[in-house]
Amino acid sequence: MQQKNLCLASAATLMACRSIAQAFAENIFELSHLRASWSVEYAEGLKGRIQEVMDKYFSEEKGQLHSEKIHDWKELIISALTDLAVVRASVRVDFKDDPAFVKEVFDKLGYTDYFSDAKNGDHVSMYNFIREFAANLTPAFQNRIVEKGLDPHIIERLIDDARMLEKFHDCFEIISDSSLIEDDGKKSLEIIYDEIQDICRITGAYYFFDPKKKESFNFFKALRKVPV
Repeated sequence: MQQKNLCLASAATLMACRSIAQAFAENIFELSHLRASWSVEYAEGLKGRIQEVMDKYFSEEKGQLHSEKIHDWKELIISALTDLAVVRASVRVDFKDDPAFVKEVFDKLGYTDYFSDAKNGDHVSMYNFIREFAANLTPAFQNRIVEKGLDPHIIERLIDDARMLEKFHDCFEIISDSSLIEDDGKKSLEIIYDEIQDICRITGAYYFFDPKKKESFNFFKALRKVPV
């Protein structure tokens, strides 16, 4: 089967993972007591595996990350995640006396299934999240969500973002469809994404009262720093 390189969006995501892995390695002596498997050897091995995937699948795209397309993708997912988080917080505040409706919103619009993984950097979850949000947002549902003061432009912007994200359909399909990439490559990517997400969750909790260090393990802040 002919190998197919991952798209620029996936390359940028892996570069963000590499940034987090570097921060993890730099702080490993402090963090190693948190998990039995966390050691200098593990941290260095993670960095090495990320670089191997970069070298194998992104060779044709090195030097091409400085593109308008990848800039648009970065800004799109960061903007969409910010708006999704605002909607989530607003629903919890506005309907705190109606927990059944809060649950309905979270279940129908994708928060229950995708929000946790999306905010921790899984861009496939982010893609599925915003598509489900837009697909299940009926006019009646939308009117109810904004009736207590949420800016309706936030909802409209999310619907537009869902349309815009379809331009990057192939990027997400390559990650999620094993027929489009060699099985060993897909497995390597899945393991890296899972590990970085887990590292972000645990270090985010550990550094809760140390915002500067916590920021190093925030996926979307790392993504924003990827040069374009």
